[in-house]
Amino acid sequence: MRKDLITLLISVTVGITLVGCAENERMVYSAPSAVYFSEMTSDDSLQYSFASGLKTVDTVSIPIMIIGEKVDYERHVFVEVDPATTAQEEVHYKLVGPQISLPAGAVKTTVDVVVLDQDPSLEYGSVALVLKLKSNDYFELGFPEQLSARLIITKQLVKPSYWEMPLSLYYGRYTKAKHRLCIQVQGFDFPEAFDMSKVGDYISYGRMVYNSLLKEPLWDEETQTTVTADWVPL
Repeated sequence: MRKDLITLLISVTVGITLVGCAENERMVYSAPSAVYFSEMTSDDSLQYSFASGLKTVDTVSIPIMIIGEKVDYERHVFVEVDPATTAQEEVHYKLVGPQISLPAGAVKTTVDVVVLDQDPSLEYGSVALVLKLKSNDYFELGFPEQLSARLIITKQLVKPSYWEMPLSLYYGRYTKAKHRLCIQVQGFDFPEAFDMSKVGDYISYGRMVYNSLLKEPLWDEETQTTVTADWVPL
């Protein structure tokens, strides 16, 4: 009798557990898919500068992430230009979209913006392109603070956000004059985000910048100081 009772209790417990799991699965999988900008919030901004003079056209890719299940068919994400935008289409940018393809089985994609150096006034200021995600038949909107992306376009030098650490290890204290020298020596400007794969290059270029400043210090107009080789390169 007691054995039968224990068996019955176990069966009831397992049954309740299975029902609970089924309910949880329905709750998880029935939730609609959503979309958001994965690497920035509405308080952040990307910055692209043509100050290096090496390019007059380039492409900036802004990552988008999906909340929800992978599917075996293509879906689409939609973006629109926010009225807060000060950049002019065909003058400062071209938007590759506004319909963005998300291939079957994928959970991330990018919105690609072609940036253009066609406005002389960018040497003295900047313009902003603000993009917003739109809901559609495939996706609802995700995290409220990650539904817009701001891209600043300029021709002024922009100090890399990661200069203090780790770039200062390779190039010393930041000045615009030194930044220009880095571009001349390297043949490229520093990207928006730090690239770990370039550490070896930064060490080598840092030494080259150091040796250049040893031979000929630079005058920095912004700070009204002389830029010298005042750090120990790695």
